Amino acid sequence: MQHTLPPAHTLVPPPHLPGHVIPPPGYQYPPGDYPPGLPPPHTLAPPPATESAQDQRPQTQSSNGTTTTTTPGTSRTLSQSKRAEQNRKAQRAFRERRDQHVKALESRSQLLDAALASADEANRRWEECRALVDQLRIENAALRAALSQSQMSVQQAGSSEENRSAATRVSEGTKGAEDSKG
Repeated sequence: MQHTLPPAHTLVPPPHLPGHVIPPPGYQYPPGDYPPGLPPPHTLAPPPATESAQDQRPQTQSSNGTTTTTTPGTSRTLSQSKRAEQNRKAQRAFRERRDQHVKALESRSQLLDAALASADEANRRWEECRALVDQLRIENAALRAALSQSQMSVQQAGSSEENRSAATRVSEGTKGAEDSKG
């Protein structure tokens, strides 16, 4: 989507820029001050609002503590007590919102504390299980080594027993041969 600008001759500097002065009503521009065929610059755009409408109204303070603000065609009286009441209401609403926010933060803090305690407990249990697994690995390795050692002892004992029985057979066989010769 492209933005298109109006033709250059329709662009007029905003009246709020420095150097641009809005002339008083009834001022006649000299012919060279604005392009021919266009109205004077102050008629193209409304004058900038420098102050709010309420600030431009004349205010008077009466002896009973009320402020009277007048504008052409209207009259309004605001008492100090009404303003004070508005301020009290606004302050009360602010305190209520603040208290609700503080309660919400406290509730969230309690939830986070509970979650942290739960996570700490789970971490403690995990560490206990890990220590148990490490201990069982060490015990398992020791039992495997003992089993291997006993198997080697049995094999050596078995092979030495076989050697003895073979040696006994050999010696018996030579004895029997000597007996039969004799």
